[in-house]
Amino acid sequence: MSKSNVDSFNLMETIESALRICIPASAHEAFRFAANELKTTLSLVGHADCFITEGEAEAGGNSIVLRLSHPQGNDGDSEDLDEFEIRAENGNAVIVATSPRAVLFGAYRFLEEHAGISWPTPAYRHIPATPVSVPIIGRTTRKATFARRGLVLESSETTEYAMGMIDWSAKNGLNDLFFTFDLWERYQGELRPELAKRQLRLTLGGHNLGMFFPSGEHYTEHPEWFALQGEGERRIADQPCYSHEAGVGVMVDNVVRYVEREIRRGTVLATLSLWPNDNKHVCNCPACREAGFMSTYIGFLSRLRRSFASKGISVNVEHIAYNAQLEWSMLEEVPECSELDTLIACWGRDYKDSIASPNRPRDARFKKVTEKWADACGRFGTNLTVFEYYSDYWMLTSLFPPLLQTIAEDMAYYRSVGAKGVMSLILPYSKAVRIIREDIGSQPITEAIDGREMNSENVAMWLNLYVFSRMTWEGGEDADSITDRFCKLFYGKHASLCRGMLDRLSIALAGLSAYNTEFFKLRFMDTWLRMDSEEIENWDPSSDDGSVPRERAAECKRALEILDNGYGFANVPLTGGETEPDEQRNNAALLLSYYEFIVAKLKSILAQSLGQLSYMDNKRDEAASHWQEALRLENEINGWDREICREWLERAVSHDRE
Repeated sequence: MSKSNVDSFNLMETIESALRICIPASAHEAFRFAANELKTTLSLVGHADCFITEGEAEAGGNSIVLRLSHPQGNDGDSEDLDEFEIRAENGNAVIVATSPRAVLFGAYRFLEEHAGISWPTPAYRHIPATPVSVPIIGRTTRKATFARRGLVLESSETTEYAMGMIDWSAKNGLNDLFFTFDLWERYQGELRPELAKRQLRLTLGGHNLGMFFPSGEHYTEHPEWFALQGEGERRIADQPCYSHEAGVGVMVDNVVRYVEREIRRGTVLATLSLWPNDNKHVCNCPACREAGFMSTYIGFLSRLRRSFASKGISVNVEHIAYNAQLEWSMLEEVPECSELDTLIACWGRDYKDSIASPNRPRDARFKKVTEKWADACGRFGTNLTVFEYYSDYWMLTSLFPPLLQTIAEDMAYYRSVGAKGVMSLILPYSKAVRIIREDIGSQPITEAIDGREMNSENVAMWLNLYVFSRMTWEGGEDADSITDRFCKLFYGKHASLCRGMLDRLSIALAGLSAYNTEFFKLRFMDTWLRMDSEEIENWDPSSDDGSVPRERAAECKRALEILDNGYGFANVPLTGGETEPDEQRNNAALLLSYYEFIVAKLKSILAQSLGQLSYMDNKRDEAASHWQEALRLENEINGWDREICREWLERAVSHDRE
């Protein structure tokens, strides 16, 4: 394609001369960031002498022009959908968009489609070994299908982890980052400028009500501000009394002061999403009982919203509908009216099925309540955002499944009911380990977490999020084609082999998420813990009826039949010769290691469960044999169950000696 053709643009042909990147005069910070990203990234594929200029380019080519479709219009903070167009014009490439943020999205898509550079995970940038030469002919338009698309970060052990999430989000078309208050307090100095230069929206919230309503300061003088339970008992660990005017006034005033402080610091806050305490113990005073929990909780946030308005604070306030501790009324109870946007979180899904096609009664109930809230938001004139768990290591555990088809079908369903937003929670592997081992299991973590079992975030979690991010935009791609592209980028010549592993992992593991509710508060892999009412206890053979280990054993056998040795992944060499990029070969080797880890962990859980059943039947030698096998496997993977397997093996052996 000749450069003289003014209706086309071929990036590779501009290598012969300097390439200009043109931005408007006095451009928004996100414009300048987009231009710098183009300049820096194109240098990786041989484009020397890229330079940035202000003002429009002239005809003749060798320019990438960044501009707004309506220069006096959308500043990026409206509810309009992000949209951009890439076209050839006067021999130049033009990226024109509805907002500076959408210009940045267009710049990254330009780099992906016309330079072959993309970012499948935060840790891996794909640069083609041979320069890509895909000319722009005519125009290509991309439009988001959800106004709000983002990630929710509940925990981060390093600033770099949170910053990497911001960077990856922009590069893959997400526009909203939700941080819990406590996380924001730790890292805001570093995160604020990273969000600003990408013009990404910030949401603050979570189960952090204690920041604004500290029980230690108020309970002694004002016990009536706290939940009434039983025979007149006020309990500070439960929900507040949202009907008490004075207590609610304290919460509102404290939140307003916090937001005013953030504004003075330069924080551009789009949404406040302040959730109730994470428990089902609502106040039972007469006023709260009569109104219902959702009405009183939403009433508190409505009062906060009005206080914001009176002070000229332009921050949206949303409420959550969430079945805390499996309390359905906190999810299903819809008020007669509301002025607030809704964030709906259906906790405890079976992720082998999409929400559109449920097979379990619980999931059918989730579908029904999602439609109920969607209808209510339509009546109220408010927005519905769906909160999902596609990247939650507590929900999905270290037996983390690819959820590729489920995510795609979910996105189509959420669009069909009119949802304006979709958010996916990232609860990192390290946080999930600390919850079950330290907080619940009282097991001191004396070694580095990364030295135990396997952190599979780069192997499995980011694939889920890659599919998630792409399915929030128009483009005609289905989950299969998106996954194939990810595999080609991430695994190179091993893409087909790795796709086979991912598909089998999905079939084998996705349904294990359902055990979050079957074993609540525990999960499928929490082999040595049991629930007694609301208390978590260590396994006691004298009180176990065997139903849980039998179910675990059956599930392990089912999954292993799908995953085990018959497919022969372990026999496939991953040495690809001198032309294969080392990173792609390493990525494939990591997936193979993950696959082998999953097989070993499932075999270990099977052996642990069979050992429990044998011990309960007083077959101690048989139990010892199973636990010896489990201990061997736990040693092989440096598993978290190694110590408890050794403890019960010693009990079984010592009993036989007696």
